[in-house]
Amino acid sequence: MDVEFLARLQAQNRIQIPVEIRQRFKLKPKEFLEVEVKSLERYDTETFYAKLKPDGRITIPWEIVQVLEIKPGNLLRVRLRAEEE
Repeated sequence: MDVEFLARLQAQNRIQIPVEIRQRFKLKPKEFLEVEVKSLERYDTETFYAKLKPDGRITIPWEIVQVLEIKPGNLLRVRLRAEEE
C-alpha cells in the first residue's frame, strides 16, 4: 500500500488519516505505518514510523516537527506505506 494525501497538523502534532483511506486499505488501530511528511512551505521531507491510534490519527515526533518548522494548522503532504498482508 502506498497512498498520498493532504492534511493539516492538529494540536499535539497529530494528523488525521481520512476515513476513506482507512476503509479502502483496511487500516486497523495499533497498526504500524511508514509515514513520509512533506512541509508545503519549506519543501523538506522527513520519514518516520507511527502507530495508528483508535481515532484514526498518528502523531508526528516532536524532533521532526522542529526540523520541518511546522505548527498546528500548517498544511502537509503525507504519504503512508504499509506492508501488504
